[in-house]
Amino acid sequence: MSDGNKESFGGELAKQLPVKELYADLAHPALSTVGQALQGTTRIALAPITALVWGYDKIAEYLDVAIPEYFAKRKIKKENIATPDPAIAVPLIEAMRYTSHKPELREMFVNLLGASMNSEVYDEHPAFVEIIKQLCSDECKMLAILHNDPKMPMLKLRLKVDSGGAADISPYFSDICYKANCEYPQKFPEYLDNLHRLGLVEIHYDSYLVEDSYYEELRRHPDFSQYMPQKCEFLFEKKSMYLLSEMGKKFCTLCMD
Repeated sequence: MSDGNKESFGGELAKQLPVKELYADLAHPALSTVGQALQGTTRIALAPITALVWGYDKIAEYLDVAIPEYFAKRKIKKENIATPDPAIAVPLIEAMRYTSHKPELREMFVNLLGASMNSEVYDEHPAFVEIIKQLCSDECKMLAILHNDPKMPMLKLRLKVDSGGAADISPYFSDICYKANCEYPQKFPEYLDNLHRLGLVEIHYDSYLVEDSYYEELRRHPDFSQYMPQKCEFLFEKKSMYLLSEMGKKFCTLCMD
């Protein structure tokens, strides 16, 4: 088909489509009878969200206190305070509009903004803003534990099968979410996957810590015992570990110290 035919075909198709009507339907979808009955309920459910979205005036008011406190706490000299890189500051402030109701995220943003305003700091990275946006509060708490103890053990239970192989009967278990008082400690496997996806954590499935006391602590944890079958003679463990990556260490130093 020639370019002319393409244009002719596209123009003819556009004439046949009720574009204005389609746009109106998409912009203002008609409510079904069921939808009308639920409209009040959905409005009530969404109402609190408007209170959680911070305006720029509120963010400026908050930073007007939080940033000076950041520098005072670290005893940073006035002459070292500089205008931050817009590549960090602008998306950071924008992200604060809808994440500031989470204290763990809010503190990370303040610390990162403060670091970007310190002329003696060179490790800040624009990607750190996007990383914070993709963290939940529980994952922030996990990072706080890892920041102080960067290597953590994991255990998985396996069952030997008749064919000579092995079958996993439990997800990887770690007590870090309990130590961090996470809201949903049972979500540890997906939290760990996300931290690994973001490049903050390295997972070593085929390596483990030499000191067995780390794993003995996991074995005694009450939530680990739920994976133990009542009668099983051929059960064995798979030890592994996870730790902060080099990027994760820089991220924690800037955003959590």
